[in-house]
Amino acid sequence: MTCKNRVVVVGCGVIGATIAYELSRLSLPVQVIEARSQPGMGATGAALGVLMAACAQKPDGDLVALRLASLRRYDRLIAALITETGWDIPYNRAGILSIYADPDAQAKWSPTILARQAQGFSLKWLDRSALRSQYPLLAAEGGTYSESDRALNPAKLVQALVQAAQQNGAKFIFSSPVERLSDLPDADWIVITAGLGSDRLLDSLNLGNDEPLLMPVGGQAIEIYLPGLDVAQVIHAVDLNGSDINIVPLGQDRYWVGATVEFDPQDLPREANVAKLLATASQFCPLMQQAKVLQTWAGDRPRPRKARSPILGFVPGHPNVLVAIGHYRNGILMAPISAQIICDLIVGGDSDLPWRGCAVV
Repeated sequence: MTCKNRVVVVGCGVIGATIAYELSRLSLPVQVIEARSQPGMGATGAALGVLMAACAQKPDGDLVALRLASLRRYDRLIAALITETGWDIPYNRAGILSIYADPDAQAKWSPTILARQAQGFSLKWLDRSALRSQYPLLAAEGGTYSESDRALNPAKLVQALVQAAQQNGAKFIFSSPVERLSDLPDADWIVITAGLGSDRLLDSLNLGNDEPLLMPVGGQAIEIYLPGLDVAQVIHAVDLNGSDINIVPLGQDRYWVGATVEFDPQDLPREANVAKLLATASQFCPLMQQAKVLQTWAGDRPRPRKARSPILGFVPGHPNVLVAIGHYRNGILMAPISAQIICDLIVGGDSDLPWRGCAVV
């Protein structure tokens, strides 16, 4: 491999780390530059690690295809990382149980259940009676069970990706903020994965954007201790207004619960959100009223203002600069497929995956 494909990746959240890992597997010279002192300290560090693809309601389309393709890669990716690094990466294969307060939810789900079966995924409906029989501590009108979906620990995933990439020759530089792309080392390719910091870097290219591509959407979560619930699956609960919450089993009677969705600027975390999360969870699981809160944390998710999520591909007018940004609430889920697309674009100039609907405009 010649030096023609030297790559600098800006940002070491889950997207940047996965891209670096996949590029390193191709023996490309990769250098990752991260502003913070450790990997995964931005949106990745605030995430709950729920890989929700098969149990997402939209039946089909390009974004659905990308999410399902990314999910398909995870079992193999986790197995490879454990073998290569020896890391213990908590990885929940028990699936996701999505429960609904809407008594008419079943009719809305019928097309998706049929579509998933055709796409090779197991997704089934549980009516109110079946739900109560199998999960007596939960209260809902019905729900779906997806055995194909997963959950994992985002921090451990990113640490394993960094170590595996380093073992393949990738270089990582931390505590090194980048203000302008012109400040970067010489490279044939630049890949921007810096989350909400990406707009500052893109501004240095004088693209003429009237406003930033991304907006921050706050989210707060809690970790609780709750003996007696004893569920292995992630519980995804949706109220009558369509607002949702995840209850993520961690083992030893501990759970993550979250996260809030806050578009208005807020100083997070806020104590009021702790009570709000517990109250919402208690609607679906009254036992939650007995939960002991162990900790709370918050972060901002990068959401595109006017484009589809995520934004992937070449920066107009700069054929050696690519972005993989704006994944919003699906960064962990879509990291493998985003990395594959970026690798395809660097190596071959295009990808067979349906990425163009996410391209920079």
